Order: sequence, then structure tokens, then C-alpha cells
Amino acid sequence: MELETLTKPTLLDVTLEHLSRAKLPKILQVQQGIIRATHEFMFKKGLTQLMPLMLSPITDPLNHGVVDASIGYADRRWSLTKSMIFHKQLALLSPVLESLYIVSPNVRLEFADRADTGRHLFEFTQVDFEFKGKDRFYVMEFVEELVNFIFTKLNAEIPEILLDLRGELLPLYEKWPVYRTEKLEAALGPEYERMKSEEATAPFWLLNHKREFYDKEDPSKPGTYLNYDIIWPEGFGEGLSGAEREHEYKQILKRMEETGTDKEAFKFYLEVAKESGLPKTAGGGFGVERMTRFICRLKDVDEATVFSRKPFTKALF
Repeated sequence: MELETLTKPTLLDVTLEHLSRAKLPKILQVQQGIIRATHEFMFKKGLTQLMPLMLSPITDPLNHGVVDASIGYADRRWSLTKSMIFHKQLALLSPVLESLYIVSPNVRLEFADRADTGRHLFEFTQVDFEFKGKDRFYVMEFVEELVNFIFTKLNAEIPEILLDLRGELLPLYEKWPVYRTEKLEAALGPEYERMKSEEATAPFWLLNHKREFYDKEDPSKPGTYLNYDIIWPEGFGEGLSGAEREHEYKQILKRMEETGTDKEAFKFYLEVAKESGLPKTAGGGFGVERMTRFICRLKDVDEATVFSRKPFTKALF
């Protein structure tokens, strides 16, 4: 009796399977609802929408390495946007802009070690926002209100979809716990973020990360950083990051030295900081696909995409 020969799925088979998932339309309706509610909230709060930039001589250096995504054009190197962090700050140089937001595509060509985290895509969408003259307390309160607004709208508009995908409607969170990175790490070890996320039943704030040069260092407490992340509960991990921004020329140079940032790449940004002065701002950004993953209780954030964008995987489209 002959054994059947097992045929290994082709890349086309895998791609078509990803496109043909029965729950994909419902997942996309959740994602659409997130964006629709975000636009409504931002309009009510008076934020001005900016269109995204996909190419720039400067972009977010990030606090971890990725594959370079730049091209030569007009005798310069242009990077695909990793985030619009600098453009948000520079746009608020305008005397007639006080706050802004952007639904921004981001390209971060992650290495293979992030392929199976369940949280990473090499191309994703971020809702970025920034405020002139505000501090971290203002932004954190704004974000809590934004999340509850989005969840309330989804509960009202697509309750059947939520019940199908997550088994219940979305909770509203009145009190968001706040933790400091160094204290959690001391208590739980290097896997503190994952461990705390897995045991949490509500989103929580994680403060004081040492990362990019543009996150403001507390002038009264050197080594303390005025930044903040949202960590989704139930093991879903980071969903938003933000900070008060460094805006003083000498402090930016100091932080660039500490982080090993290439000053030549940011020479025009530094020139503005030195000659014109950058505005004092604070802001943040949340990943749309990561919020979709949390709401729909998806195993992998790649399930929120129509065309797979899992890091370091082959793709046809």
C-alpha cells in the first residue's frame, strides 16, 4: 500500500490562506472603527490632522537596530519613515498650531529575532499626536480618555463583532495603574514587561525608559526620563509610547552623545534647535494593529493585516 505524498504548502498557498481567513472582514471592521473613532475624538479635542510623510532625510533612530531602509535621491539619503517624531515637533514651530495628529504608516525592517514575538510587523500604522506646551500628565490623561472613547464607540457600533471575536464587550478603565521600569525590573527580572502584562487585567503605564535622545531627561533628577508607555493586559504587551521632548540645544547634544546618535544625520534639526529653538512639546503614538490585536484577542498582530507583514518572512505581495 503506497503512502500518500504530503505536499508542502507553497508561498502562494500560504498567502491565499492569509487572505481567505473567515474572520478577516470582522477584524478589519474593528480596525476601521478604531480609526473612525480616533478621527472623531481628535476633531472634538481640536487637534489638527497632518498628512503623513513617507520619505525624509531624518527619521526616528529607534532604540534598537533594524535593517536600513533608505534610498538615494536628489544627492541625499532619504529614509522611509520609522515614525514622524521629529516632524511633529518641527511642525509645532508654527505659531498657529498648538496640537496635531497623524495617521502615519511606519516602516521598520525588523530583524529575524522579532518574527515570532506576536507584536512586531515590518510595516504598520501608528496614530501619532503631539501638544505644544503640555507635559506628560496632560498626555497620559488625554490617552486614557481616547482609549475609553474608542472602546465606547466600538461597543455601541459593532457589539456583535466584538462578542464574536473576543467573547465580550470592551471594558472601560477608570484607574490605570502606574509603574516605574526600574522598580518592576528589580522585582521581576529582565522579563518584567511580559510578566506584568500577562498578570494584568487592565492597561497600565510604564514610566522611565532610557531610550532615544529626544525623550526628555528630568532636569531635577538626572537619569530619570519623562516618558511613558501603555502596556496592554492579558499578555498583549506594549501598545503606545510617548514622552516629553528634549528641546534645548545643549541637552539634545548631551543626550545624542549618551545614545551614540549620528549628529551629522541631524545637522539641520540641530541647527533649528540652536538658532530658532524648538518648542516644548509632549506626545505619543499608538499602533493601530496592536490595538486591533488586543481588542480582537488575536494570537499574532499579523492577523490584523490583509497582506502578511511578519518580520523577515517571504511575501508575494
